[in-house]
Amino acid sequence: MFQIPRGKFVSVENGLNPQRARPADSSAPPPAARAAGELDLRFLWHRRWWIAASVAASLLVAYAADLLITPRYRAAAQILIGPVDLRVIEKDVMPLTQTADANVIQVESETRVLTSDKVLLRVVEGEELASDPEFRARPGALRQAIAALLAPFGSNPVRRAEEDPQITALRALKREVYAVRSERTYVVDLMVDTRDPDKSARIANAVARAYLDEQSAARTAAARRASDSLIARLAELKSRVQRAEENVQRYKSDNDMVGAGGVLVQDQQLSELNGLLTTARARTAEAKARYDQVAELARKGLDAGSTNEAVSSNTIGRLREQYGAAARLEASLAAKLGPRHPDVQDAHVQARNAQRLVTEEIKRVAEADRGEYESALANERSLAAKLDVLKRDSMETSLASVRLREFEREVEASRAVYEAFLVRARETQEQERLDTANVRVISDAQPPIERNWPPRRLVMFSAAALAGLAGGIGFAGLGEFVRRRS
Repeated sequence: MFQIPRGKFVSVENGLNPQRARPADSSAPPPAARAAGELDLRFLWHRRWWIAASVAASLLVAYAADLLITPRYRAAAQILIGPVDLRVIEKDVMPLTQTADANVIQVESETRVLTSDKVLLRVVEGEELASDPEFRARPGALRQAIAALLAPFGSNPVRRAEEDPQITALRALKREVYAVRSERTYVVDLMVDTRDPDKSARIANAVARAYLDEQSAARTAAARRASDSLIARLAELKSRVQRAEENVQRYKSDNDMVGAGGVLVQDQQLSELNGLLTTARARTAEAKARYDQVAELARKGLDAGSTNEAVSSNTIGRLREQYGAAARLEASLAAKLGPRHPDVQDAHVQARNAQRLVTEEIKRVAEADRGEYESALANERSLAAKLDVLKRDSMETSLASVRLREFEREVEASRAVYEAFLVRARETQEQERLDTANVRVISDAQPPIERNWPPRRLVMFSAAALAGLAGGIGFAGLGEFVRRRS
């Protein structure tokens, strides 16, 4: 730190011009004593030309740099990358991210994809950067010397670079493309530096479009791979369902398990026969009741014509009417002519014949009841025998149905899996035509007005002047220090 001794008052003019400097006090210490205690600022005036030369040299260097350095222009586009895709359909091929950390990781990954080789190669091909001189790098002298040394060994990197201009342009473009995610947002800033402002904006927008196309192509490819995988499995699942169904039909045929409407014929026959047997038993019981009634009347010596069947029979009714008419005629003639008169005897014979006919008809009704009872009983026994046979067959069929149900469950499971794969395959095929990426460009790149490198001339010259001034002061101080030491 430069200090002025207390009690010493030196004017600015005197301090800068040693010829006109006057001591402020006759008791001031000699110059040697001042040099030993502090540094005098007057050396700056003595070496002012050093400082001016340093400032001029710095300005000259800045001017030369401004003329020689190729300016670089930076254009920026902003892309919003949503971590969750659009829910166009319920089932999507791409997985969903849920947590905030997973969302940030997803966006960071997409930021890397934004500057990946696939995306930038699309830009190289679309913008024809392989023929652009800025991206068509030429090997320098050092690289040519290295190539000359490696040529005898069959390695020539210069030739490889010249043979693949797209790779050369891709590498050059990767050095000029930057993607940075803004803090606490899903917005990514895409920046491109080139020599031309319009080219920077054009390439930045091209990279954004290429990224969107690559995202769409990636999702389409993922859906197509899933669809192809599902379709490849469909053929195997279909054949599995067919084999299972064939096993079921073959097993039914081998075990005589024919069905209709999902019910086995034996089960249908058993149900129907059980119903018929119930009806036959009711009919047998009814016929037996009628026959027992007639037999009971005959055992007791009562008139069998008092049964319900006899009373309700039209034939017996007519015969009884004939018997009644013959009996009334006999009684009338006997009262008029006497019991021994031939007409009375004829009427008596007619009455007895009519009574005999009634008795015979009643016996026929009783025999009919007995025959109906025996027929119903025989039918019941026959149905019972058939039912027993069907029950035994049903038991065997039930044992066979255990294995059949296992086959049928296999058929149902195989069919369910096949139908699920079929539906999913159709869904993934439709997803190939959908773009569900939640990505959009929120700000297109515009040609920059000012260059990004080198800095503006005012900044360059100001920095150069300050650097020259500091350097000149440093050189002046160093010279003063050397002089005093000598």
